[in-house]
Amino acid sequence: MPDARDDDRKSRSPLLAPWRVLRAHARLVISAATGVSVGLAFPLVLNLAAPGRAWLPAETSAITSGLVGWNAAVLVYFVLAAMLLLSATHESIRKRAEMTDEGRTVILFLTAAATCVAIGAILAELGQSKTFFEEEKGAHVALAVITVFTSWAFMHLIFAFHYAHEFYSEAQDATQTGTARGGLHFPNTPAPQYIDFLYFSYVIGVAFQTADVEICSRPMRVVALAHGVVAFFFNTTILALMVNISSGLV
Repeated sequence: MPDARDDDRKSRSPLLAPWRVLRAHARLVISAATGVSVGLAFPLVLNLAAPGRAWLPAETSAITSGLVGWNAAVLVYFVLAAMLLLSATHESIRKRAEMTDEGRTVILFLTAAATCVAIGAILAELGQSKTFFEEEKGAHVALAVITVFTSWAFMHLIFAFHYAHEFYSEAQDATQTGTARGGLHFPNTPAPQYIDFLYFSYVIGVAFQTADVEICSRPMRVVALAHGVVAFFFNTTILALMVNISSGLV
């Protein structure tokens, strides 16, 4: 008769790996599907709302639709993440860390790359905005500004979740003891919640430092180093974008 080990081997079959990753990251999948749907439907909705008017120039409609879809995806992810944060417990975070272990680094890389692509799309959008009529230009600039802030917040939120799941994965390592257990030490917080990891992530994103949180393991240092470098270039790009947008409005 098959035993539990047989079931475990079947569940970890390489053929099932993509399905396990998608199931573990359902919030990202739902958000991405929403974004693609909104992006594809956006030009059609505008044409139905104002028939006979060229709201979107042909050469920039794909970029604009992509940015609208991106913002829709990010906003849906924010809502789903907020629901998770409000209901999460120490034990549920630990279980989620186990469930999302497979493909976690790949997901982090892909989401960071997608955020950088969104910033590139903003640059393209602003570059094409010079061809827009004045009454249309304001809407496109507003879209660019919104995308800047949603992309920034999304990137650090993804890193916060990665820190949380990495922490509880490392915490199960029997070779770690004391404050080193988990890779991060939060003062007077033996069982950190998602809000603690949000604090850690956004402090790095804003100030490029770890404040009062101590990094105690090499894997966490690697993630924090990558996060700090990405945050620096991201913030520098945002500053340049805001200067560009401001000068274009004067």
